[in-house]
Amino acid sequence: MKAFMQFAIKVILVHCVTYIGMGMIMSNLLDYRELFQQEVIRDFMLPLDAHTPFAILFQPVRGLLFAIALWPLRELLLQKKQGWLILWSIFLVFGIFSTTAAAPSSIEGILYSKIPAWYHLIGLPEIMLQTLFFSLLLIWWDKRQSVHSESQHNTSAGFFSNLFMAVVVSSFAYIGYAVGSLTIFFLTPTDIDFDSAAGDIKTQLMFVVAFIFNVVYVFYISKQWLGNKISLSMIFILAWILDSIVIFLYQLIFFGASSLITTILIGFLPAVIIALSIRQNYKKV
Repeated sequence: MKAFMQFAIKVILVHCVTYIGMGMIMSNLLDYRELFQQEVIRDFMLPLDAHTPFAILFQPVRGLLFAIALWPLRELLLQKKQGWLILWSIFLVFGIFSTTAAAPSSIEGILYSKIPAWYHLIGLPEIMLQTLFFSLLLIWWDKRQSVHSESQHNTSAGFFSNLFMAVVVSSFAYIGYAVGSLTIFFLTPTDIDFDSAAGDIKTQLMFVVAFIFNVVYVFYISKQWLGNKISLSMIFILAWILDSIVIFLYQLIFFGASSLITTILIGFLPAVIIALSIRQNYKKV
């Protein structure tokens, strides 16, 4: 059970990172906001702003389902030199081109849906690249931990490996900002224009700045944790303070006003995720 949980956490983290990353890149490159308003497509897809926050919230659930499905195949994927290619091929065949439903970009979708051919093609770059990066990163990470002992993993991991782990943890914490923000929105009588907020570059960059600060924090504090120089509770407290202050100061500088209570509440969940992720992924000798 413990081995599965460790594997599941890796799958969830890698899925969330690749899903959110490729989604942000391709939605801007291909202008999904305008694309989803096209004739026929607008009857098939919700407007981009209508579902993006909730789509992000459900990605850990999808990641868990992937982990359950891949767990019986894990040993095979690790043993094969090109395990990532096998995994990617599974995604391409069963998840994209030969789905049982008439999904966009699938053979059944082309045969049985009214969706125009260009829409079947325009979605392929994102889903093919996302599943490719997912396969590469997951197999690389899982092989790395299976080949090296925990002590070797903790003491001799290189700079880029530690940086990658910090990015993964911070990306997962990024979801905490979305959950916290949406929770506050639903629990407090605020009047927020999501269309304007989604199109405001200053609003979008606010959490990007917090993400960068978290990467630096996790990269540094994980070494202190492995060296038994800091407790998990202190990691959580410092992360909570950092995440709250960064959001508070950003809003104060760029929007002219900020609520300390709100930013403290928003910073709570990312701090929890960071602390739990460090405990799970950085094993002490």
